[in-house]
Amino acid sequence: MRVKPLVDNFIKPEYKSASAGGMDIYFQSDVTLTAGVDNVVNLGFAAEVPAGHVALLMPRSGAGIKGIGLRNTVGVIDSDYRGEWIAHIVIDEQGDNSRGREFMFKRGDRAIQCLIVPVVTETIEIADELTETERGAGGFGSTR
Repeated sequence: MRVKPLVDNFIKPEYKSASAGGMDIYFQSDVTLTAGVDNVVNLGFAAEVPAGHVALLMPRSGAGIKGIGLRNTVGVIDSDYRGEWIAHIVIDEQGDNSRGREFMFKRGDRAIQCLIVPVVTETIEIADELTETERGAGGFGSTR
């Protein structure tokens, strides 16, 4: 994937192990995040996601344990987007965190990861009926 740095001394995303599914994304500067609000964080780069794929931004598991998440749960970056990657980071205001509490991150810290996954584009067909399945219209908890 081609990446265009938008800040000086850019720290490029990287896979931290040979079998890692997600590449870690680094904070490019010191960042203060506030619990209970939408923290907009510029990630310091633009990129070319390969055609036929999508980039999914999500919290690293260690960050998720600490209550760090994304405003829209998973950020979706399409292969034709060329602007700066931005994360809307939220910190859970429950448990040890309280609304307004500030959390400091240093340049080079990691809270977000990115997965590059293939996309299947479907043709939408309007139908009067759908094929039947064993589950049918059973919703939450119906497969116990």
